[in-house]
Amino acid sequence: MDAPISHRLAKVTRLAWHQPGDPTDFKVGPVHLVFDDGRGLLLAGRSDWTLEFIQTEPGDEGWLSAYDYDYFSGRWIARDASTEPPFASVIALPLVDWAPTFNAVNEVVGLKLDFDGQQLTLRTWEGEVTT
Repeated sequence: MDAPISHRLAKVTRLAWHQPGDPTDFKVGPVHLVFDDGRGLLLAGRSDWTLEFIQTEPGDEGWLSAYDYDYFSGRWIARDASTEPPFASVIALPLVDWAPTFNAVNEVVGLKLDFDGQQLTLRTWEGEVTT
């Protein structure tokens, strides 16, 4: 995953699960980071509570199709989270380094991203990406 190194973070799309009648927690759910060259990085929790990260190509919105379904009237909603904490502090900064974090059995459960000295850590908690 060295492709986005030295590229600036341009946009962040965040998904949140919305169940009608229940409050929506906007601090958990998949995150799609898009860099200035158009390539992206999707971070999502897996069913085994580990972190999955997948690179996306410029203009590729196909990753959204995995989240386009209803479940007992609930559904994923996507929004631009570029101006929200903790993403706002790293927008337009170049990614200079990244490192996975591991649980006790050596599974990837987080990703530490260094944006020109500003740290952004995304990790899973109970199967969802948290900030």
